[in-house]
Amino acid sequence: MLHRPLKTILFLLPLIVAMYLAPIIEDEFLIEEKQIAVEIPEWSELLDTIKVEVDTTLLIDTLTIDSVIVDSIKIDFNRWVPDYVNDSLPDSIKINGANHLHSFFAKLESISSEDTEPIEIFHWGDSQIEGDRISGVLRSSWQKSWGGSGPGMLPAVQPIPALSVRQENYGNWSRYTRFGQVDSTLEHSAYGVMAAFGLTNGDGTLIIKPHPSGFKLNKVWDRIKISIGGAPLGGNITIQGTANNYRAFSIRPASKSMHQEITSQLEPNEKELRIGFEGYMLEITGVELGSEYGVQFHNIPMRGSAGMLFTKLDSRHFIKQIKDRNTGLMILQFGGNVVPYINDSISAKRYGLRFAKQLQYLKSIKPHVPILVIGPSDMGDENKYPFLETVVENIEDAALREGCMYWNLFEAMGGRGTMVKWANAEPKLASPDLVHFNPKGARIVGELLDQAIREEYKNWVEWNR
Repeated sequence: MLHRPLKTILFLLPLIVAMYLAPIIEDEFLIEEKQIAVEIPEWSELLDTIKVEVDTTLLIDTLTIDSVIVDSIKIDFNRWVPDYVNDSLPDSIKINGANHLHSFFAKLESISSEDTEPIEIFHWGDSQIEGDRISGVLRSSWQKSWGGSGPGMLPAVQPIPALSVRQENYGNWSRYTRFGQVDSTLEHSAYGVMAAFGLTNGDGTLIIKPHPSGFKLNKVWDRIKISIGGAPLGGNITIQGTANNYRAFSIRPASKSMHQEITSQLEPNEKELRIGFEGYMLEITGVELGSEYGVQFHNIPMRGSAGMLFTKLDSRHFIKQIKDRNTGLMILQFGGNVVPYINDSISAKRYGLRFAKQLQYLKSIKPHVPILVIGPSDMGDENKYPFLETVVENIEDAALREGCMYWNLFEAMGGRGTMVKWANAEPKLASPDLVHFNPKGARIVGELLDQAIREEYKNWVEWNR
């Protein structure tokens, strides 16, 4: 039977397109939906490891003697510096493209106790940063040097115990995330900058307490900011604590993609803050505890994510929540969840190209804010995940190509085979799953990253003398 050429082309075209898209669709599904079946780290370890108390008398001193004006910025040469900072660092710990940090340093040096908005740092990552690991070390260090307090942004419903604060929920609550197992019944994608929100219907209560073993400045809350997404009929919020008298606020009716914030000053020395929500299908996209100046550092873990979800969030809602913030730095720490599903260099390159799209999107929203990308650590034993280094290389290429910075965690910790050494060390520094750092190991990673950033800060200060 004869066919006309045009009919044959039209018949084959869908098959050709399907064959081309199949691996891309498959990879996308594997990357964002599948998760590594690993043992969850024991967060009880936090209670007997990180117990460093920060002396509030070491906060920024506005009456320094040795200072200089550089382009209208006063640089204080007497900043507090942690003991673990060395005079020189090996190349394996340094940041590639670190010149992009200069604008961040200038913002830090412009901080004044008269400010009404802190400089905000967003640290998005996978389960490697859960529990405020890594982020907490940086937050404590930078708040001691440049001022500020509080743990920053918290989810309304906290699934993983964190060292920053203790949270409890009572009443009718549900948690929705755009990472991990996504609820397909949800009819919108307005999850907010945490890619997660807590939904309360009727009455819901959130109780927040300082963590007794956390960094001291995490326990100092000068103000609270509550971010709200969908509120079909509006609602009410009440705030009351051991040091804060009862106060009430109204929530305006809002559609799913809208964003509103309720801010209130807090009295110091709070031991238990009780936040009540009343309304129909209220979506709470974040609760922030912090200060009116200094550094506010947001720890935003996304278990199971490969970092490819930013463009999948409702853009109008996401931009509303982040655009007007005084953002100084964005950190993206991803890649570990994709490594087990990369079987060749082509797949690794494809992941790098798609990750670059996320960087482009974030830069389009905050074009003058530097972005630091952190790739995966070492994983498994020496013979597992043969394309791990290839993934690391492609993430680094994507970051530098898009005008971002890259910190090679894989090399900083020692390269291939070192996760086994960290897991067998005394004291142990990694979990038995050979994927996650335990709290002691995460603290070391945080200190290494802090050293790398402070090395560049020191060079910047010397250059401006």
